[in-house]
Amino acid sequence: MATVARRNRERQQADTFERTERARRAGLVIAYATLAFWAVLSLIPIYFLFMLSFEDLGVSLTVRDIKFWPSNPSWENYVSLFQLDAPFWIERRPVIRWLFNSALIALVPTVSNLIFDSMAGYALAKMRFPGRSLIFGMVVATMTIPEFITFIPLYRMMFDFEWINTYWALLFPGFAGVAGIFLMKQSIQSLPSSLMDAARIDACSEWGIFWKIILPLSKPVLAIVGITSFMAGWNAYFWPYLVAQSRDMLVLQAGLSSMMGAGATGLPPSSNDLGMVLAGASIAAIPMIIVFFLFQKYIVQGITVGGVKG
Repeated sequence: MATVARRNRERQQADTFERTERARRAGLVIAYATLAFWAVLSLIPIYFLFMLSFEDLGVSLTVRDIKFWPSNPSWENYVSLFQLDAPFWIERRPVIRWLFNSALIALVPTVSNLIFDSMAGYALAKMRFPGRSLIFGMVVATMTIPEFITFIPLYRMMFDFEWINTYWALLFPGFAGVAGIFLMKQSIQSLPSSLMDAARIDACSEWGIFWKIILPLSKPVLAIVGITSFMAGWNAYFWPYLVAQSRDMLVLQAGLSSMMGAGATGLPPSSNDLGMVLAGASIAAIPMIIVFFLFQKYIVQGITVGGVKG
């Protein structure tokens, strides 16, 4: 009787394990199917953006123009975009100037954010000085202020400095980021202080500790700060459009908007071509796609670090 009872118990345990395993596999299939559907749904606008950039659309876009494959694909929109307004010398081609401006306000603030945010994060996390908690609290409090509220005093400051329509007005507001300081502080705070104490005993300076210990151990968070800074700079639209008063100071996104009649930048009416605008939008999307595929490993690591240590 005892043997029969043990066998029944083992059979019940095996059935329970099999049902649990089937439920787990079914859950995985549903999860992967949902993620795949969501991924395809998210990629559809990007796909149509690239496909329509090879179509001759003219000045209007209707549902009938949207096709899964262009009927007469050509590079004409891209060629016309780069020959816009001045086909003979490069200085007067606005698209190249807009690309240069976009690259400038994406790269320079990215470098400055990596430097200043990491230094501020190290100071707030590991250095002892009066008012440190108050300063960090003020940094966190500024994260709750909507960005658009700061535009008016910031514009007034740029006006008083006579920086309107200059690269200083485009670059200065992005030299440091509150979110980057917060992330760096939270990440550096989780590092053991014994490493820094040991370095101080070995006569290492604070700069040496920061450069040789803190930065190498903060690579995932630095990657997150760098990627988000680059994305914010490259996709910036409103502030560059607000402080730019000439066509030469526009970034690519604002320049493409001006081609659709959103601004008085002196472009001729013939440039109001949606095919050229979509070609420009495709060019604007390419750097972000490259950045994502190059640094996706660091993005995942940074999110994991934030989730575990934050």
